Amino acid sequence: MINQPIKGIALALAVAILAPASAVADSIDPVMYSDRLSLGESVTIRKTVIINSDRPTGALLDVMFIFDVTGSMRDEIDIAKMAADDILTGLSGFGSLRSGTGWYSDPLFDGVHVDLNGGNTSTTSGIDDMWDTGSCVVAGADAGCGGDFPEKGYAAISEAASSASWAPGSNRFIIAFGDASFKMPPTEAATIAALGASGAELIGISYNSGFTSDIEDLGGTAYSGVGLDTGALVTLILDSVGSSFDSYDAVTVSDLGGGMPGVGVSTMCVSADIGLCAGADALGMYDRSIDRTFEFDVTFTGLEDGEHHFPTYALVDGGIVATERDWITVKDRLSVTEPGTLALFGLGLMGVGFARRHRS
Repeated sequence: MINQPIKGIALALAVAILAPASAVADSIDPVMYSDRLSLGESVTIRKTVIINSDRPTGALLDVMFIFDVTGSMRDEIDIAKMAADDILTGLSGFGSLRSGTGWYSDPLFDGVHVDLNGGNTSTTSGIDDMWDTGSCVVAGADAGCGGDFPEKGYAAISEAASSASWAPGSNRFIIAFGDASFKMPPTEAATIAALGASGAELIGISYNSGFTSDIEDLGGTAYSGVGLDTGALVTLILDSVGSSFDSYDAVTVSDLGGGMPGVGVSTMCVSADIGLCAGADALGMYDRSIDRTFEFDVTFTGLEDGEHHFPTYALVDGGIVATERDWITVKDRLSVTEPGTLALFGLGLMGVGFARRHRS
């Protein structure tokens, strides 16, 4: 049974979301929904998503930093280490951040030297041990140093894409630092396939034209390195990640399976700003020049007894930018004796007793 958007004991609360620097966050409204459903029963409510003209402050970010650790990159790695905590603090301004690192040289590489985690310091991300002063040693192992052309960049990027613990619904980035072109294996095509399968966006901080070309051939965006200026490096990283949010093609609402097995959740796009609705998605060529509003009908279906608490997300191009909470209680009401049923049962017994006395 499909009920109307406001039903029974449903609770819908809209609250202001506080964001860094007083920015207005992307939002999903209502930000809380509560209801009671019997097994097999459904309720549909209208959810409104606003994608703000500013960059997000409630997104989920996963960022892997990949470093060429050969000798010619020593100064650049030292600058990255000094800037690391400011970079990670700045990236946290987009929302909830997890960070990690990998490295490469020739012939060795380690695409997931430190896996994605929420520590977000130069230590917990693994940035601070990318270079052991005076030697080509990374994390206690001989990295091989190698020549400066070419290096095992394909291998490290491919491994980071396929092996990092990307969170469901995260906005995913691999930020590679290098000054040399890449060598096989794997092939460029295989690396492109690994990036595509992961959904990670590739950003290159380039100190060499060959590196720039290889990053761009992989479908990434390369930015010229900023030398030994830590402040400029912080700004470059934040702008390169921030710019990825400036235009988008798809908006939707989903619990990413979080309601299962107790509650089924399905979405239907109702209105799509200047674009069009296609099933669960609002599709169009959007940008953040203005605030944009999208509407979705979200249906909850009771599948299993119990209290089910789970988040539902606003997703832009598959990445979470805003979160709300749902609390759905599911009960097999046919197995529970309701107060009204007890009263009718009592009246029935009284009627039977009265009839017997009348016959006597």
